[in-house]
Amino acid sequence: MIITPRLGPALFFYVNGELMFHSCSLDEGEPYGDFLNYPYSHMKIWDKYYKRKYIVDFDYYPRGRVIYRKTDDTFLIYYDKCIEPYIGLVTEKYMECKTELHYDEHYQCHMCNKNYVYI
Repeated sequence: MIITPRLGPALFFYVNGELMFHSCSLDEGEPYGDFLNYPYSHMKIWDKYYKRKYIVDFDYYPRGRVIYRKTDDTFLIYYDKCIEPYIGLVTEKYMECKTELHYDEHYQCHMCNKNYVYI
């Protein structure tokens, strides 16, 4: 029997109607106290896969992160409020798991962040 690793920590972007989701298994998650985090930053993933295509910085579009809390086997999903109508695209990946949803100002896009600076 083949056992597939469970979906783990992740980060995501929501760009022009498309969810761009990057995840790893729990075994590949980066430990941080009682949590497991996706091991790469939004900036690193954006620069590697998307910057040339969209020609803006990683924080231009709405984004979010999924962190796993080991103490109670829960996935915490942090996201920009602009993604609210589409957050189901993320939560459906964790349907079999305990989850919590949280808005987080850290993930604000250029439209939500009144102090956003175009470079």
